Amino acid sequence: MRKGLIVEIYPQKGYGFVKEKLSGAIFRFNTAELADQLQVHEQVVFNLLELDPGKMAVNIRKPNTIKQTTG
Repeated sequence: MRKGLIVEIYPQKGYGFVKEKLSGAIFRFNTAELADQLQVHEQVVFNLLELDPGKMAVNIRKPNTIKQTTG
């Protein structure tokens, strides 16, 4: 999973943007798919979905909501 920061949320329009911590790239996400209540400037983890063209952030969650397994 990638780490990032919520930079904008437009609930009325149904989308927002997350900035990836490592690369600084900004990706769009759909607010309808959010599992957690999120706010601007909140730390998150997410996956990327390859689209034609571009990429979209999916599975956006607060870092502490990730289930950890023991090995």
